[in-house]
Amino acid sequence: MLRFLARRLFTSGVVLVIGMVLVFLSIRILPGDPVLAKYGASMGATPEALDALRKEAGLDRPMLVQLFSWLGGMLHGDLGNSYFSQLPVNHLIAERLPTTLELTFLIVLVTCIFSAISTLLSVRNPGSKIDKILGHLTSLGLSIPNFIIGIILILLFALTWKVLPSRGFILPSEDLLQNLKLMILPTFTGALVAIPYLTKYLRTSMLEIKVAPFVRTAEGKGQSNSKILYRHVLPNALIPTLTMLGLIVGYTLGGVLVIEYMFGLPGIGSLAIESAATRDYAILQGVSILIMALFLTTSLLFDLLCGFLDPRIRVDQ
Repeated sequence: MLRFLARRLFTSGVVLVIGMVLVFLSIRILPGDPVLAKYGASMGATPEALDALRKEAGLDRPMLVQLFSWLGGMLHGDLGNSYFSQLPVNHLIAERLPTTLELTFLIVLVTCIFSAISTLLSVRNPGSKIDKILGHLTSLGLSIPNFIIGIILILLFALTWKVLPSRGFILPSEDLLQNLKLMILPTFTGALVAIPYLTKYLRTSMLEIKVAPFVRTAEGKGQSNSKILYRHVLPNALIPTLTMLGLIVGYTLGGVLVIEYMFGLPGIGSLAIESAATRDYAILQGVSILIMALFLTTSLLFDLLCGFLDPRIRVDQ
């Protein structure tokens, strides 16, 4: 188990370092100048003044010098300061991260519940009308992006039926019920994208296990279909499904950017989109690295959980 953990930690560390370099370089390659975006239209913003501001922000230094300076700050937990507000990026992200984590948790929770229900209904009678309907809905869900789903939900529930608010956010500590009400549409916008992936993967795993020899042995002993499904098929299908669930959690963390901005949630996603418009490199880099680190951490935890539950994974890898 220790060797398995060491390999996973080493791989995740290498991926994180490569990702940090790529994020830094890709953001710098994008057209635009944060100093020009902030002061270009100001009175008295001469080229000399803009050059002085770039020098003050360290943007006049060679790219490699900026990269190693930023990486050095990262090692000490310093993400730098925002070019616009001059506030520490750590502080700005810490203020908005709880909202993103709450939304991600709700999306994953709803995804797990509805995926389990739909998969059990489908696997209980393969080829039935319910199975075919769920199959069509899964295919439809796989082809629709989350912002389209969000627009449809807003049009139906907020504008047409007027039963749910379309924008806004209240801290759970202030009003839990209102907080959950405001989170319904964002949650289902993300969940309706993730449910088809988890449902399809879990259904495939369960159907493969249903024809395994130990399942036929249980059938030969006269056990009921429900008992076989819940005691033998489902528990064994959950182990490979955990890998997909880990990926879904990671992708959800990255996908909430559009959802937060669409529904006016003050999370790190909306912070990143606002910063992209002003070319605030420091915030964009900080948010990108945080999402990448959370993704890798989540994947690592689910891999370790799979390895703990199934020793064959540790041996094979």
